[in-house]
Amino acid sequence: MVDKKLVMEGLKSVLDPEIGRSIVDLNMVRDISINDGRVNVKIALTVAHCPLAKTLQADVESAVQKLEGVRSVMVETTTMTRKELEELKAMMKGGTSPSTFQKSGSAVGAGIERLGKRGVRNIIAVMSGKGGVGKSFVTSMLASELRRRGYEVGVLDADLTGPSIAKVLGVTGKPYKGASGGIVPIKTKTGIKVMSINLVLEDPNMPVVWRGPIVNSVIRQLYWDVDWGDLHYLLVDLPPGTSDAPLTVFQSLPLDGVIIVSSPQDLTSMIVSKAVNMAKKMEAPILGLVENMSYLDCPHCGKRISLFGDPKGQKLAQGLGLAFLGAVPLDPRIANLSDEGRIEDYSSPIITSMADELRIRATKQIQQVPYNLPIAWSVEPAP
Repeated sequence: MVDKKLVMEGLKSVLDPEIGRSIVDLNMVRDISINDGRVNVKIALTVAHCPLAKTLQADVESAVQKLEGVRSVMVETTTMTRKELEELKAMMKGGTSPSTFQKSGSAVGAGIERLGKRGVRNIIAVMSGKGGVGKSFVTSMLASELRRRGYEVGVLDADLTGPSIAKVLGVTGKPYKGASGGIVPIKTKTGIKVMSINLVLEDPNMPVVWRGPIVNSVIRQLYWDVDWGDLHYLLVDLPPGTSDAPLTVFQSLPLDGVIIVSSPQDLTSMIVSKAVNMAKKMEAPILGLVENMSYLDCPHCGKRISLFGDPKGQKLAQGLGLAFLGAVPLDPRIANLSDEGRIEDYSSPIITSMADELRIRATKQIQQVPYNLPIAWSVEPAP
């Protein structure tokens, strides 16, 4: 017959999705009641309104349901008090709980370990260091162009506090666990696989107010716990800045390259230089620099207008020792299609040229570092 001790033993295998440690060791199991095989478990969450609460509930239910004599499982949640959180932090800092737990074949705990690559051929991060320069647009446009050519493409939105990829690519709905146990990403109308925190939140309009350790853990989960399948390209849209989230991507994901996005302003150039230096310090190969919002072609007279000053992309790239991938003009259609979630309908010779250059540089990169992928794959897959 099932008892509390047996249930507690079964819950030791359940890991907190934000910290990556056993909920038993973290003292998250607050109550267990059993009545004629019906088990009620109460869990204290570390964060109120945690977007991954349902994932934790499902994991608890699955672990308990496996026990002999269990007829049904009910999981309730509450939230730790401030004092309890302080005690938890002190315990983790003091090392009184295990320092490393194994999850999905990778170490999650005190240190950040690099995750495996599995069936993804190229993982490319898009970053700037500066907000508002169009990283998400460049990411979604490159993904769309690569998809048009027949490549299997995924997009990971690593901007947890300002996610926009799901909106721009027009995807809705909730990701779910597939037969393999991995989270199934949402597909766009052309087949691009998308994962974003906005697809997990109960209310996409609610802000994500998390500190560094939680941000780090969630980004890792959005990559590792998702069943991306076999991809030729996984593009990672990074948030602005050079702090926790970008650092986690550089340390955790086996990146094949980085694309830098800039705009004509001198201020942007200064901040972009910080992002470039961060990528170099993390020894991530930089594929090149894109200048967005470089100019505007007047729809009436055709005259080229430099709204934000003379284009500086090529000069900036040369000064930083980078390849210049191209200058993207301002186009009112981009804003309209982004708002409508139809950015995949947009194309231009500039984007086509950028995709060509990216493909060539990424191909050279993967030829230097071979990975174990299905034999049927080639460097140039048939569209």
